[in-house]
Amino acid sequence: MRMTIAMASVLAVALAGGAWAAQAQKKDEKQQTQICTLKVTGMTCGGCEAAVKMAASKVDGVKDVKASYEKGTAEVSYDPSKTSPEAIAKAVTKNSGFKAEAPKAAKK
Repeated sequence: MRMTIAMASVLAVALAGGAWAAQAQKKDEKQQTQICTLKVTGMTCGGCEAAVKMAASKVDGVKDVKASYEKGTAEVSYDPSKTSPEAIAKAVTKNSGFKAEAPKAAKK
């Protein structure tokens, strides 16, 4: 019985450690993720939004895309070590049929 309790304790600690490691990895991924809002002209419907999402999603480093034809924007979550707003906008323009513009960099 003691062996079973000891084994259960070791298993519980191992599982908790694994869960902690997974949380730490997710936290690191979130810290590496940035969000930019692209200006997208010409979208008029949900199908247009889908085309923009698909084009942006194919860029390596893009994590999530939320396009809005009503606002004329695409909010993109991305890994800045893999891509940039300019590269995403260029891919959207090339592959979706809609003109996308990255936000202008803030002047220093």
